[in-house]
Order: sequence, then structure tokens, then C-alpha cells
Amino acid sequence: MPRKEDVKNLKLDDLQKVHMIGITSGISSFVATHLINLGIEVTASELNQDNHVAKEWIERGVLYEGGHNSKYITKDLNLVVFPNAPMPDNPECIKTEKLGISAIKLPEILGLITKNFKTIAVAGTHGKTTTSALITWLLYKEYGELPNFVIGDEILGIKKSFNYNPHTEYLVLEACEYKRQFLDRAPTPYITVITNIELDHTDYFKNQEDYNNAFKEFVSNTQNSIVIDSRDPNINDIVKDLNIKIIDCKDIEGMYEEVTAGLHGKHNRENILRTSGVAYSLGIFPDIEDFPGVASRFEYIGKNNNGNDIYLDYAHNPKKVRACLQEAKEMYPDKKIVFVWQPHSVERSITFKKDFAKSLDGADVTLIPNIYIPVREAEEYREKMTDKEFVEYLKSENPKKDIRYTESFENTVKVLKEFNDDFVIIFASAGDLKQIFKLMKIKNEQI
Repeated sequence: MPRKEDVKNLKLDDLQKVHMIGITSGISSFVATHLINLGIEVTASELNQDNHVAKEWIERGVLYEGGHNSKYITKDLNLVVFPNAPMPDNPECIKTEKLGISAIKLPEILGLITKNFKTIAVAGTHGKTTTSALITWLLYKEYGELPNFVIGDEILGIKKSFNYNPHTEYLVLEACEYKRQFLDRAPTPYITVITNIELDHTDYFKNQEDYNNAFKEFVSNTQNSIVIDSRDPNINDIVKDLNIKIIDCKDIEGMYEEVTAGLHGKHNRENILRTSGVAYSLGIFPDIEDFPGVASRFEYIGKNNNGNDIYLDYAHNPKKVRACLQEAKEMYPDKKIVFVWQPHSVERSITFKKDFAKSLDGADVTLIPNIYIPVREAEEYREKMTDKEFVEYLKSENPKKDIRYTESFENTVKVLKEFNDDFVIIFASAGDLKQIFKLMKIKNEQI
């Protein structure tokens, strides 16, 4: 892999042929589209090709059909784009190093591209995707064309998680803090938005101070302004002593009380306020009342045969679980809530188990089929606690609550049949829980 200095000096205009290991994520698709727009020949490989993005890249002659293969790494390549990190067992990574072909990590090449735009980078523990989508919608409504954007899920109505538009100067970027990736993805943001800062990813960050220091380094590179809410003490810590324009949501809140974007819940009010902070920085008004929403962020799925309204949310940490249940109660004050929840990673479940136990207070019934194990989860964590042990802990902390370990998606579907239309059903997961819908009969009709 190249040194940091080599990455900074890499000139994309000099490249003629680039191969990408992985292309279906929003980030990789955005990067590929930019390189093609520069006149560079791009090829790609991808394991998961059972989706519309992969099919589009195959039709365009960019994506090789099938998975990864060392034969795709040829001597005429100027550059190979690795995913977030080299994969030791990947045949393409191995051959790239064997042939001595230059390689770069995906976040690093994205960072080089962001320097060509006025990048609005959104970082924080919660609310990144919704806030990024709201800012995208803000710019779309103001300027009449979709800006460049790369966010964590699809904007409903637009039905994609990225857009490339060389005719607009703005790029809205969701900047993930995990392993300090945002330092590579957005090295010099035009505007930085910090949603909130609460310790997360404890498999990497040592403590709150380490977490704060990563954000402090990130915001220090901002070129124009930083949007924050000073009511978060950790945010105050990272912006003190900075000689950069600060827009404090606390100070402008009264100006935007009527802006709702059709969203519910305290957490969405915060997302809207941060978006309004960006509008304030740009000197425009947040005309976002027709915002269509974001996939998997309290997304309405439809009704099942029992007449239950069904929603899908991304809640995967204690604050997001509480916010999700609060939003459900605001929308359905007269109904009971069945919360079908797939915790994300054993490490997070162990680290925040007390907070998770408290966060379930808003659910009348909680059904847990399993804990989702991400690929990056270290084996040492996987063996520390079973799914059943976690559920038993939650039950011990909530003895008056109906919390059940359903053991599988199939059994969960069977259990759901016992709830009549007095209940609303919320599915929450950052993993693969939405695959359960394939086992259910759902009528997709708008409320």
C-alpha cells in the first residue's frame, strides 16, 4: 500500500486503467463513476452480484461476472482500488502485490475526489444517514438538480444511495468514524456537520477521549464552517480553540421551528436542525417539507395479513433503539408496539448491554431472533456471549416486560401471527433482518 504522502501526490488525471475490488457500495460506485467521467477505463469485481447496482455495472461492461479472480489483475493496470483495507486471502490483492501494481484504499481515493467539490461531510454517532439525506434534499430543492452525494442508504423517491453530477459544486458525504475512516474520506471538508458524539465502536476506540480525539482531528481540517449543537458536552470538547466559523444549532433553533420535513421524534428534530444549520451557512432556506425519507429509517413497509402496520428501522445502538420506539409511540399513541430487533455485533451487545436493557422500555413486546455478526467482528467477541444469554440478561433487567428469544426468522414469523391490529410491528436491524420479509405476506400500501 502507498504511504500517506504518496496518496496525496497521486494524480487521477494521469491514470489510464483502474481495477476496483468491489463496486456495488455507494462509495465505490461514486468513485468508479468519477474515474469513468475522467476518461479512465475501469474494471471491477464483486462477490455479491444479486442486486440492481451490480446488474447495471455488468450491463455497462465494467463489472466482471462472477466473484474475485486473480486473472482480473493484469500488468496494464495503473492502479488497483482495495476496499477499506487489503484482504489477505483475496486472490486479487495477492496478485496486485506480487506484480507490484500501485494500490490504494477506497476511502483514500474518495478523499482525493472530494477535494474537487465543496464537500459537506456529516459525521457523528447517530443520525448521519438521515441528516445527509436531508441536506441532499435541501440542495436539490434550492438548486433544481441533484447534488453529488454518498450516504449510507437509499433516499426514498430517488432510490439510490449515491449520485454523481459533475455540473454541481456540492458533494454531500456521510463520513463514518470507524477506524478514523473519515480522515481519509473527507480530508478537507467545506462544511462539517457533527450530529453528536457518544462512544461507539469499542472494538477500535479505547475510550471516550480516544473517540473525541478522532473527531477533533477531523473537524480541524474544515475549510468554511462547522455545524454543531453545543448542548452535547463532547462536541464542545472537540471544537474549543478552533479558528473556524461555528454554527451552533442552539443559537438558530428559533428560526426554524416550523421546519418538520414530515418526520417525527426528537432525534429527527435534531437532524432537521443540523440541516437547517447547513442552510444557514449557505444563506438559503430549508425548503424540505416534501422530504421523501430514507430506506430503513422508520421506513413504512406495508401491512401483513393481520392488519399490522410494519416498519423497518436501522436502530442498532441504545440511543437509536430509544429514538425508534419514541417515534413509533408518537405516530401510534393508541397502539401497542412489537419490536422485532436484531442486535448488531456481540461486542456492541456486551459493551452496552445495560443501556440496551433500558432502551427497550418503549416496547410492549420484544422479539429477538439472533445477534447479527458482522464480518469484521473478531472471533474473541463471538465466543463471549450467546444470543440466548443476551436475551436472558435483557429479561432479568426487565422482569415485567415481554422479551422473547425466537431463535430464527422462521419462528419469529410464526410468533408474529398472534398479534392483532392493535399492534404496530417495528423491525430494527443494521444487519440482514429485512430478509425476513421474504417469509411474510405484506401488502405494500401507503398510509
